[in-house]
Amino acid sequence: MFMRIIRIKISICIALAVLLETVAFSQSVDSVKYVLIDKDPILTACSDVIEKDSNYYVFTDNINKEYLHFSSVNIFDNNLNFLKEKQLWNDSNKMLVKILPKNNYYWGFGAIRTAKGDKVFSVKFDNDFNVIQNPIIYFENDTIEYFYNYVITNNNNEFVLLIYDRRNKILVLDSNAHVIKHQPLDYIAFCATIEEFQGNYIVDLGRKFYIIDKDSLSIIDSVETNILGIYPIGNLLKLNDSVFIRSADFSNSTPEVFERDMAILFYNKQFAVFKQVQVGQVGYFDEYGYSNLDFITKDSIYYAYSTRLSSPSIPVEASSVSIACVNEKGEKHFDYQFIISEDSNTVKRICGIIATSDGGCLVHGISIRYTYEGSNDTGQFKGFLLKYNPQWQKASVTELPKQYEIAVYPNPASNQIVISGNDVQMLDIFIYTITGQKVKQVVVNATQTTVDVNDLPVGMYILKIQTEQGVLTRKVQVMR
Repeated sequence: MFMRIIRIKISICIALAVLLETVAFSQSVDSVKYVLIDKDPILTACSDVIEKDSNYYVFTDNINKEYLHFSSVNIFDNNLNFLKEKQLWNDSNKMLVKILPKNNYYWGFGAIRTAKGDKVFSVKFDNDFNVIQNPIIYFENDTIEYFYNYVITNNNNEFVLLIYDRRNKILVLDSNAHVIKHQPLDYIAFCATIEEFQGNYIVDLGRKFYIIDKDSLSIIDSVETNILGIYPIGNLLKLNDSVFIRSADFSNSTPEVFERDMAILFYNKQFAVFKQVQVGQVGYFDEYGYSNLDFITKDSIYYAYSTRLSSPSIPVEASSVSIACVNEKGEKHFDYQFIISEDSNTVKRICGIIATSDGGCLVHGISIRYTYEGSNDTGQFKGFLLKYNPQWQKASVTELPKQYEIAVYPNPASNQIVISGNDVQMLDIFIYTITGQKVKQVVVNATQTTVDVNDLPVGMYILKIQTEQGVLTRKVQVMR
């Protein structure tokens, strides 16, 4: 079913939007706004989001009860108030994947169903999102299916399009999206993105990078990036002339505990990993998204992923959205988990994240209801948007050295938790619900303490531990 979700990339037909503001945990109050697009019987998913003139243009792929496909654009203000919706075409076979603003127009790239399988297409829109150029279908007569695609605009004002599924090709298109040249790449893609770098194109296929000559599209070199236990995902981003970043997941399992954690990898210009920053929620099964790294400034590199709230050994009942933020040196500012009460009974798939001009980020994806019996699904797919605006001050964020890390156990807990700071003198402990309500405060003035949680309802809680060196945040789950 998961592959079905990827191939369909369903979308957002706007209806009753639930707007939630809650409190995240940092050095000061943060702002979270959430919209769940819930309109039966339309199945929806956000395929791409762009920011323009302080508004967000959300492009969605939709399926109705007859399983007919169509795409829409939905416009929100920067507080996620819905402004306008427009269906882009009435055809039942076009699904948008990527939108690029260019001059006074928008260019869309996606997949179109044909008699010979799925083919990549491009289409031109005016500012009101009317189609002003009939879609161009690439390799329509090819018997091979091409579905997923990634596209950039190069320094010559041309499009560079990477299409991949059963085969991979890089194409250069002129300003009218007609093919100038193309080059096949014979490698199985785990993910696929392009960057323009030092006069060449860097094509990222997950475990293999291709260095492509910009003029001829000939392959200059290729580099395999096999790292034991690491599985590249998401997109490759260029931070500067010598550093790339990308997301990855890796197994962190033991015979007793089955986990998967996330990481942000830092590559040098020889495509060797020189730093690995682990992110993710300890004790949970973290899941990756797509195109899930973005930044506006190099001090705010955002990464979105989802976290299962139940054990992987039993049916998944819910999943939260998590956002990590690091700077270009790999120093972590935060790694937050957001549980949305209005949308809690879902498994969320993150399709992408964009850094916003006001210093935050916007996550878009799909909320999915599973039945989990025989891997069937209920067909309840809804789009969602989550906007996070951190108000933290970088100067006030203190990363405590390893020797100051504090252990919390057992986790999950039923009656009591032990908080051990090794040699760290803990002053006060504050316990919050996941929505920010303080439910307990304990004065400690010791390096270890036991806290009674028998009076707390079952659920997830946040511990803020005040020490002489700074504040540490931990999560604990109460189960009985």
